[in-house]
Amino acid sequence: MAKRTQLVAIFLLFLLATTATTVSAKKKKKTKAAEESPAAVDSPSAEDASPASDDTKPAASEEKSSPAAEEAAESAGEGEAAEAKASADEGGKAEGGEAEAAPAAEESVKEEKEGEGEDTTGDDAAAAGAAEDPPPGSQLEQDIIKAEKKAGDIFPAGACKAEIKLFCEGVDVGNRSLERCLSESFKLSKAADASADKKFGKKCLKAIRRFKIEVYKDISIDKEMMEACKDDISSLCDDDFLYPEVGSVLACLREAKSGGKVSEACGQKVFEAQMDAANDFALDPQLNETCSGDVKRLCADVPTGEGRVQDCLRDHRNSLNWECLAELFRQEIESSEDIRLNTRLFKACLEDKRRFCPDVLPGDARVKDCLELHLLDSDFSKTCKVEFERMMERRASDFRLDFNLRKYCAEDISTTCYQDAEDVADVTNRDAKVIECLQDYRGELKDPRCRQQVHQLTKRASEDIRFNRPLAQACKDDSAKLCKDVPPGHARVLLCLQEHRKGLTGPCKEALFQEEVRFAEDIDFKFPLRQACTDEMQRLCKDQPDTIKCLQDKVEDADMGKACRDEVKKDVQRAAEDYRLNFRLNRECFSDVQHLCIHSCDAALESGGTETGVTCGGATLKCLTENERKLSSKTCRQELFYFKKRMVADISLDIPLQMACKTDVEKKCGGERDHSKALACLRGKRDELTEECKEEELRLSEMEASDIRLTPTLMNACGLELNHFCRGVQPTAGLAFRCLQMSINEVGMSVACKAEVDLQTFRQSSYYKLDAALAEQCQGDVDALCRGIDEGKEGHSLVLQCLVDHQANLTGRCLTETAYAVRMALWMYHREADLVKPCNAVVDSLCANRTGAGGAGSAGKAEEGVGEAGLVGQCLLEQPREKLGEECGRLVGLLGQQGGHVGGVIDTSQLEETLARLAQLQAQFKPEGESDTEEGGGGGGGKLVLTGVTAFVAVTALTAVLLGAGYFVYRKCFDPTRNYTLMVKAGDV
Repeated sequence: MAKRTQLVAIFLLFLLATTATTVSAKKKKKTKAAEESPAAVDSPSAEDASPASDDTKPAASEEKSSPAAEEAAESAGEGEAAEAKASADEGGKAEGGEAEAAPAAEESVKEEKEGEGEDTTGDDAAAAGAAEDPPPGSQLEQDIIKAEKKAGDIFPAGACKAEIKLFCEGVDVGNRSLERCLSESFKLSKAADASADKKFGKKCLKAIRRFKIEVYKDISIDKEMMEACKDDISSLCDDDFLYPEVGSVLACLREAKSGGKVSEACGQKVFEAQMDAANDFALDPQLNETCSGDVKRLCADVPTGEGRVQDCLRDHRNSLNWECLAELFRQEIESSEDIRLNTRLFKACLEDKRRFCPDVLPGDARVKDCLELHLLDSDFSKTCKVEFERMMERRASDFRLDFNLRKYCAEDISTTCYQDAEDVADVTNRDAKVIECLQDYRGELKDPRCRQQVHQLTKRASEDIRFNRPLAQACKDDSAKLCKDVPPGHARVLLCLQEHRKGLTGPCKEALFQEEVRFAEDIDFKFPLRQACTDEMQRLCKDQPDTIKCLQDKVEDADMGKACRDEVKKDVQRAAEDYRLNFRLNRECFSDVQHLCIHSCDAALESGGTETGVTCGGATLKCLTENERKLSSKTCRQELFYFKKRMVADISLDIPLQMACKTDVEKKCGGERDHSKALACLRGKRDELTEECKEEELRLSEMEASDIRLTPTLMNACGLELNHFCRGVQPTAGLAFRCLQMSINEVGMSVACKAEVDLQTFRQSSYYKLDAALAEQCQGDVDALCRGIDEGKEGHSLVLQCLVDHQANLTGRCLTETAYAVRMALWMYHREADLVKPCNAVVDSLCANRTGAGGAGSAGKAEEGVGEAGLVGQCLLEQPREKLGEECGRLVGLLGQQGGHVGGVIDTSQLEETLARLAQLQAQFKPEGESDTEEGGGGGGGKLVLTGVTAFVAVTALTAVLLGAGYFVYRKCFDPTRNYTLMVKAGDV
């Protein structure tokens, strides 16, 4: 009976308060005109004025709004800015009268306390109990909750009676009007004064919180929300089976809002609920239900409001129960859409938002995107930067915390990364698996907006290890140990790890390499290179589709700055260590690597032979080079050639050679640091090299011989000659080089080019594979007839000598190519060449007068040239066979074999004719008086003697020139038939 009496009393008191408030509001409207008059200001009605009314009116007359108004406008959004500002200005009135308002509240509370000692019964007892803070779970509290739910607003005569009178007098009861007025007033007061909670009674704040908790458990209490969302609820959430739990309808609307499925009006109401829940965890029914135990256990001393409890729970993430962790993460996902839902971030970045993004509307992560663009600006506040980077670090851990990624990549995730997405369907994905999947398959993503978002997040990851979850986790201990004093940002920690690569743990080393492979794709992911080459990118590569390739091509340009050049070379050097670090090569050759070189890297990794233990040390690049003819992809061949061209220009990029010959360079070449000079040294001491170094040097030489463009010394010395004598000749298969050989005695051949051709011919005679055409045509015969030869001893013409010895058994074009090789060796004769050594005695005795003072026997010294090419061969051809001896006779015998120049550059049927013609041409250009003997090689002066056809042509040409000149002079001066114009001056001139 007592409980029923108590409940009836509460309802009667509620109705009485509601009626009084309504009457007061109507009275206020009737006297509005009087209040606005000066007389009304000076003489306020004692019935309507609060103790603070006289002090608040001057504040209300000020035109400038308070700072609280501006913050309220920001948090409310553009649509509610005016309303929030007006509300803030109204709250500003209270700021002026706070000194009077506080005593009024205290007096009200004091009166209530005095009533505690009274022996009241019936309605008076109920009223007194309602005005106090009823014990949690008590019948009185339940009765008040029922009354508030029925009225749809906070109890006006309860714990907030004094605050209602102070801040919300005249506000109608119902539709949460009183509760919203009190909440907004407290918010504005808090913004203006951090101690506002002392002026707002704690009992009132508790009553407001209790009412909101009930509203969000059952949104039917909020008539406005129900009206705005009735159609959405009917179509999306009207299923008792799916939504039986407390607060489930609001949860359904939140999810629908995230998917863009609710109406604008309903979305606004749901957002208001999300704002409240972001501020106070208890106003999120699911979060409150699942986390209340963890809050009491872990965060009991943390005050509610401003998202502090949620921050505490996240700090104790590993100690939370599973359901709480899932709901906490769900709220974090919701906050990714709008900065206002991240209370801590919004408060820290409010001023920066006003400064950098004043016209950016909230929602769809627009404000976050804008702030991120200015994150590195000098005037960006440190407070906001710290909180923003904290948010970015969390965002990098799971794609669902990145609103744009979640929005634009939904379809690609469901089709490309569905397995990884299923693994993290309910809880936070700490391994960022979906993000890694999107990065790995970026080229296959269908939505261009998704590709752009993935590009952006990869760029962030390359600049700051905190935003690179896999690398940060794998290298946590390494970073703390090796880079503890390195500040994050600007890729500093990443560079530190790269500098300490050898000292990294296995997992960190592997993770670092995988990220480097990913960063190889775009210069946006190479922060040091991008920073060093900012100016060069604009001046030299502005309109180039591939900026990295452009910088590599222009690395030696005079306009390239030193810092940029050094960084480009450093980047190229790193890419040479593993084909996967060369993005274009990796992309274009992927299928060929899988087919031809799938196990090429295994040995290097298993043996730990590479410096890092992770990269292949150039093994796969070596495999691709050796199997170039088998490559199925044209673009792969193009990229491989581009790499080889760079490698021969900078021999340090040949990692296998560098590793194999490191000791040899130290011991045989004095530790020469210039790689080109070191290579020349190694080639000059080939017999002294280790087998590993010798093998790699031969491999490099074979590669150079395959294409004249891969022989930098030859290209530099013979560029003009190639353009003049060999234009249109293919540079591959040794064809262009043979053209130079056959043009060596032409007038336009420079001394430097002759010397380089002579040197390369000498090297070809030592190792058959350096003659590309011979190697291709004779490999079968070599395998069949010369397989007993030790490859390690190659470089001494052993295979060529074997082919000469078995010339009768050679098949196909091999005989022709062998004959050509011998012809070139005798034509450009070097007595130290192993192939022609059997003829040295014959040459000394019978052809001494043919060697002259030129390159014969000089091994191609640039300063001497090859002035007597072909003369020794001609001499040997002229000798009787019995004078040559058996071995030299076999060599000379090949000179008579059929088969002119391979490749169609020069087609001759008999080499004797070719050599004779070359000898004749050589003789024609001898200086006058030059002796055919070795001793007479230096005379002659500067006269030139022409004989034979050349002399006849020269005389004819000179005669034609003289006749033409004479005819021109005759016509100019003596021809009477020439037309002319008579010019007569007037008399006045």
